[in-house]
Amino acid sequence: MFSITALGATSFVLNDQFDRKVARHEIFNDAPVVIIAGSQRKTPDSMEAWDRSLRERLPEHVRIFGLSNMKKLPFFVPKGSVKRALAAKLPRTSVLLDWKGKVYSGLGFPADATIAVGVFDASGALLGLVVGETSGKRLDEVLALIGVSPDP
Repeated sequence: MFSITALGATSFVLNDQFDRKVARHEIFNDAPVVIIAGSQRKTPDSMEAWDRSLRERLPEHVRIFGLSNMKKLPFFVPKGSVKRALAAKLPRTSVLLDWKGKVYSGLGFPADATIAVGVFDASGALLGLVVGETSGKRLDEVLALIGVSPDP
């Protein structure tokens, strides 16, 4: 069995909702990264809310990605409809589609969370996770992990 650190450190390439291939080395290469991740039907709405909140407060050098664990997606749900929904909700954010759930779990995201935000350093080391819908308190937790002071 792989540890979270070992699996999270391995190379991966996933397509995003626009069918662009995104490799691990393109995500973790020169700046801190925030990944908005989820594995439930409600995830696109939650991702959109987090994306909006983070873009208003994070410094420009911090990169934002989405990650959707599609492992439990029912076989009868068309993949194309999932991609279109994510493209409509997150047109500025690349959402990686993890059809097998290996990268999602390998990066340390909880399997049962509707939404979680992971903060990583430039090399891909997990600095911390904030689980749950966006709120002022949770946004402040993410900002603290990045080293940004919350608004007074």
